[in-house]
Amino acid sequence: LNKRQALTLFGNDISPIVLEVEFQTKDRLRFRLYDPNKERFEVPLKINGPGVTAEEANYEVEFSEDSTHFTIKRKSTGTVLWDSPLVDLFFSNQFLQITTTVPSTSVYGFGEHEHPTFKHNMDFVTYGMFSRDQAPTSFANLYGVHPFYMCVEPDSNAHGVLLLNSNAQDVTLSPNPSLTFRTIGGILDFYLFMGPTPESVVQQYTEAIGRPHMPAYWSLGFQLSRWGYGSLDVLKETVARMKHYDIPYDVQHYDIDYMERRLDFTYDKVNFAGLPEFMKELKKNGKHNVVILDPFITKDEEPGTYRAYELGQQMGVWVNNSDGVTPAVGQAWPPGDSVFPDYTNPRTVEWWTQLCLELKDVLDYDGIWIDMNEPSNFMRGQMPGCADNEINYPPYTPSISDRSLAEKTLCPDSKTYLGDHYNTHSLFGWSQTEPTF
Repeated sequence: LNKRQALTLFGNDISPIVLEVEFQTKDRLRFRLYDPNKERFEVPLKINGPGVTAEEANYEVEFSEDSTHFTIKRKSTGTVLWDSPLVDLFFSNQFLQITTTVPSTSVYGFGEHEHPTFKHNMDFVTYGMFSRDQAPTSFANLYGVHPFYMCVEPDSNAHGVLLLNSNAQDVTLSPNPSLTFRTIGGILDFYLFMGPTPESVVQQYTEAIGRPHMPAYWSLGFQLSRWGYGSLDVLKETVARMKHYDIPYDVQHYDIDYMERRLDFTYDKVNFAGLPEFMKELKKNGKHNVVILDPFITKDEEPGTYRAYELGQQMGVWVNNSDGVTPAVGQAWPPGDSVFPDYTNPRTVEWWTQLCLELKDVLDYDGIWIDMNEPSNFMRGQMPGCADNEINYPPYTPSISDRSLAEKTLCPDSKTYLGDHYNTHSLFGWSQTEPTF
């Protein structure tokens, strides 16, 4: 329990804070800093370990008597893997920062960005993390968020560290070598994986966060995908051409042009007339079909004509405005204005599952391509714009594109089942994945 002296950058400092260390397995250590007096948002991912004693663990933890340093070492070599000078720790309501030394400059990870090299440049480089629908651009925060790094130590042992925090955040790599993590919400919740090989670091990491599922065998084959076939005739010519030139080809994807006016759970009965039969025929020839589904649903169709919207409205599945009652309205691919399903809500899971099953009866797809789930919106925040408050415009905005939390997405003070979009934004795609699977 650490009582802090006045140390403030953005106000609303929290004191005391607790540093809790959990010896989860012999190769996995969890340490977290949190406010003992008030619950703050935490990522809803339970990572439990059997628990081990200090003797069994492959790491040792030291907390200096004057509380100025928190250190983790590899027991077998004495290499210091983590050393945080706690004088540099900030823990306030909307700004949390911690710095640590790393044992070498061989640092990898921190996604999703366009990195010039796998091994990071440590010359005061900052990467922002906040999911954003934008084409890859150097140093821009992209579609996914992976606040995890691996460091290869001078003697070639490796370890990995996860910061389990879903708020907008950034990390600065410095030549000391050291790392500075900043986030604007939640708590500081770290998991350290001991390796000692890069492969075993990844195995320990996926054991904690969940293994990837075993992919269907066909999904490892050659896939053909493009936006803009425009009609079934063009698609048929494409398939014939692939066959003519004997190009190996296992899976056909269908982008938003297969839909009627870009409406989810429909198909264009004019330009793609005969699509259900075509998909069955491809399947008979040993190929598989993957259809795209976007997470936004137009609300402006004629009443009684668009089931996806009306069922969702009835079941109350949308992300709401800050009032927690009225649905957030933005613009995306479909005509008119769109609302956004909140996949953290169990009702949404029911709604989505039902519509996917009904679509399967019409188009016998084998896979679903879930797209635009950053979540993407073609405006800066929903209509009529984001209110001027500290959630939408925090005192510190991490190093993300446009320094805007609402650009191409919803306002941070929108409400989801799990809490403010401010906290859950980067979990949108993650929460959509399991119900879809």
